[in-house]
Amino acid sequence: MINAILERLKKVKDFRKNQGKRHEIWVVLSIIVLGIFIGNSSYKQIEMFSNNNQDN
Repeated sequence: MINAILERLKKVKDFRKNQGKRHEIWVVLSIIVLGIFIGNSSYKQIEMFSNNNQDN
C-alpha cells in the first residue's frame, strides 16, 4: 500500500518555483501523508514528526 502511494506521489507535478526548493515535491508530500496517517493534524505536529524522524 505504501509503495502504491509513493508511486502516485512521484507523479505529482511540482508547481513550486525553483528558488528555495530543497526537496522533491513527492518527498514533502510523503512526509505530510505519513504524519497524517499517525494522527498529526496541524502543520506544527507534522513539522515535529518530520524533525523527529529525519536522518542526520
